[in-house]
Amino acid sequence: MGTWITCEESRTTDHGYCFDPRDRENELSRTPIRDMGFFSHEACDVDPSTGIVYLTEDDSRLPIPEDPADETAAESRTSFLYRYLPEDPRPRPGALQQGGRLQALAIAGRPSCNLDLGSTGDRYAVVWEDVRPEQAHEDALAVGCARFNRLEGSLFAGGAFWFDDTAGGEQRLGQIFRYLPRDNQLELFLEGSSAAQMESPDNMTITPWGDLWFVEDGGGSQRVVESRRAARRTCSPRTASSAPRTATPTELAGPTFAPDGKTFFVNLYDPGHTLAVTGPLQSRRGDAGRRLAAASPVSVT
Repeated sequence: MGTWITCEESRTTDHGYCFDPRDRENELSRTPIRDMGFFSHEACDVDPSTGIVYLTEDDSRLPIPEDPADETAAESRTSFLYRYLPEDPRPRPGALQQGGRLQALAIAGRPSCNLDLGSTGDRYAVVWEDVRPEQAHEDALAVGCARFNRLEGSLFAGGAFWFDDTAGGEQRLGQIFRYLPRDNQLELFLEGSSAAQMESPDNMTITPWGDLWFVEDGGGSQRVVESRRAARRTCSPRTASSAPRTATPTELAGPTFAPDGKTFFVNLYDPGHTLAVTGPLQSRRGDAGRRLAAASPVSVT
């Protein structure tokens, strides 16, 4: 969009919006983009071919069980996936403030489908339901949009939108989804079956050679994981030689590669450090994002 967007992971009075903070001193930076919704935002990414913005929701509120004796209610929260269709899709600062439509993802013919109970390789035909920006979560729930547990990181690359549910799946270890706008199809790319394989996926990136890497923020694991290689651990701040030896990281975030693909960057949320990993790393291989967008789902036991 010719700028950058920051999201508030909150839903309180006057907080729960996206902003265009290009210049912290101007009025535009201080004005919430209200049409992009009032909810507990986590991440957003833009489809460069259309200007459509995809947004994940990390709603940590527990549902109120109809039966007070229902002990399973606390195991499943409800979050939704949204997209914002801006009136002005041009890549320039302030364009998103010109208004647009907010929609939530639903599964054709399956109202209120609970996707955090899906299986790796499942595919779904998608429909998008209009929701009111100020009542986005409530409207999505009311019209039967697809339910996730807690959505976290996302990435748009090679014509595919990737996102993860940090607590989805039968074992509550996490899931990674792939949405293909061209086909309007959603696919469950990978579901965690053991803590050794995946535990609470968060931000993600695609390597220059075509693997999907994601970081974890689970209580028992903070790793960078390579999903295309049997979801094996790639590196950990506890073993990285450049990590502060006295630090006890609580969360990894923001994995990304330098434009030349020769350096991998990842952040330690606490104590607030950024690590630069120089490898050895594999060489770039063509359009890695597009090849991964067409790859088969990962099947790991």
